Order: sequence, then structure tokens, then C-alpha cells
Amino acid sequence: MASYLMVDWLTCKIAVDLPAPIAGGWTLKIRRDGTEEFRCPHRLPVQGSFESSLAIRAVVTDELEVSGNVSKFVQGHNLYGCDNPVRVLWAALQRLQPHLGASLSDIGLRCLADLAVRTQISRVDCTAMLLFETFGDVLSFLRGAEATGRVPRRGKGILRQGTLVYGHAAGKSMTRWQIVIYSKGQEIGAHPLPGLMMEDSEVLGWTNRCVRVEVRLGRNELREKGLRSLSAWSPATCATMWREKVGSLSFNEVFVDETADLAKLPDHLRGTYAQWKLGHDMRKSMSKAKFYRHRRLIEDLTGVDISVLPASPFTASVVPIKRVLEARLADRPDWADRIDQQLRAAGATTFPTAA
Repeated sequence: MASYLMVDWLTCKIAVDLPAPIAGGWTLKIRRDGTEEFRCPHRLPVQGSFESSLAIRAVVTDELEVSGNVSKFVQGHNLYGCDNPVRVLWAALQRLQPHLGASLSDIGLRCLADLAVRTQISRVDCTAMLLFETFGDVLSFLRGAEATGRVPRRGKGILRQGTLVYGHAAGKSMTRWQIVIYSKGQEIGAHPLPGLMMEDSEVLGWTNRCVRVEVRLGRNELREKGLRSLSAWSPATCATMWREKVGSLSFNEVFVDETADLAKLPDHLRGTYAQWKLGHDMRKSMSKAKFYRHRRLIEDLTGVDISVLPASPFTASVVPIKRVLEARLADRPDWADRIDQQLRAAGATTFPTAA
């Protein structure tokens, strides 16, 4: 079990034996003669701990759909939690029992093992926090990551409203995978923590110094990795997938000495590198074949990827990104046990021995 990781969002379908379908409403199409042509059931939002909610639906009685932030639903927050999706989903289903029309055992879920073999996942978020010294360092990291970061076959990250996304697909559902990075301190301004946590200076101080790094795995990626079934997840799977995807991030070395770089380059590459250093997009000034040839050679010799424009001097002076990813993973905070006790007293479910 990795103390810095947790499962956050989960979308899945569970084979069950419900007494009746479940819907939060219906959309109907009526023919001109007034007869019904078809109906589409809406998901039913169910409120959990501290106003967090999950969406559930059962179009037929042998399959239950669950989607939402399961950690927030059971704990009331997602600053830290559990990296075992079976445990988190089981805790969520226990809270959902009043809306299912029967007990978990009556619908075929007698234990964690039953749940694991009956559940097919179409999305799961594996998340971790990076802890910085100050909130200013958090913002500097995000600026530097936007300026210099890229993922193979996904390109540069897209920064929108403070959230940096690698693998963004505008107007499309996410079926492969994404890396999502943002300031957790800014996020709780839009989506507050439970009141007892928002009033705690120790919690807020820690949260304001954190960067959230989420790996979102979609249906096609899970299928390719053999992880669609919840039974395929071992205690190490969450950490393995997070490290694999985050490890694919590459950043230009922003503390590079220019003279040393030029000394490593043959004459025919120095002009390309110098133009890139000035901020020119070299794809616009050379043929495709030449660009990719120079890009490969320059990256091999210097570690610099000229497909990513260089960071500004301000950004480059404050962001040692590779060292940050390795050294700043935030463990379960020291105050977590104290907060968990208060959350349980208020009716939440917590994972005191989990990350």
C-alpha cells in the first residue's frame, strides 16, 4: 500500500440482482399520436458525506451503474484516502444501500471478493499530492510544467482555469488516459472541504502547499492493461499505474548552461538550437523530416526537446520539475488521524490505516 496514493473517481458497472430498476427521472419521446416511442432513464444523484454525491442507475435489475468521486462520497474530502478501489467502492455501496431496495447480501454482494469479480470499471482516477514549501512555489511549478512539459503522443499540456491537462481531447470523452495537475489550494476555493476542515488552519496550510497529480484511466486503457475487472487490481496496481503514466512526462532541462549545450552540438545543429532558444517554433521554419531529425539529435545530445518552446527566464529559474516529482510526494499528513476522528463523529467513513 502506497501512503501517498489514493483512488478518487470511479465509474463502473456491477452485476447484481436488484428488486427494481433505479432512475433519477426519465426522458420520454412521444409519437404524434400520443403513444410512447422510448424512454431513457437518468442517473439518480445520492448525497453522501458532507453533501458529496454519487450518481447511480439501473436500467435493468441485473446491472448497477455507479459513477462519481467515491472518496469524497464516503469521507467528505479527497485530500488523502485509500489506494484500494475494492475497499472504497464497498464503503460507498454500504452508504448506498437505502437506495438499492435491498441489502448488499440480498443483491449478491456478500463480501469484497464478490464485489471484485462482479465489477467492470470504465474509469478510475489514481491520485497523489506533491508538497511544496509555499503557495508561490505551487504556482511556479504549474507555470513551469505548462511551459516545458510534454507527454509522448499527447504533446504539451493544456492549462485552463488553473488545471493543466496532458491528453486533453476537446469535445470528446476520455477513453485512454490523462494526467491532470492543479493547485489543491485553489481547487478547494471552488469546491470547499467540510466545514470542520475549512476552519482548521493546519489543514488549510498543508492544502495550500499541495499540487494534485491525477492519472485518469479510461475504458480503452483499462482494457489494454487487463484492468477492466476490479478483481484484476492488486494492492500495488494504483501505484504502478500512477508511476507508469507520470513517468512518461518529459520536461526540458530548465537549468541548462547554454555554452555547454552549444559545445555538445555539431555545427549543423547549433543554428537550430540557437533559434529555438530565442523562442522560434522550428516546425514552421524547416521541413517535417529535417525538424524531426534535428529534434532527435539535439535531445540525444543535450536532453532538450525543441518541440516544446523554452520556458521564460522567470519560469526557468524556479522550476526543478524532475527533482520535484521524485522528492515531493506527500505522505498521509500528521493531522489526518485527528481529522478522521472528527469526520467519523460527524457520520463519515474513513480509512485510518490507508493512504
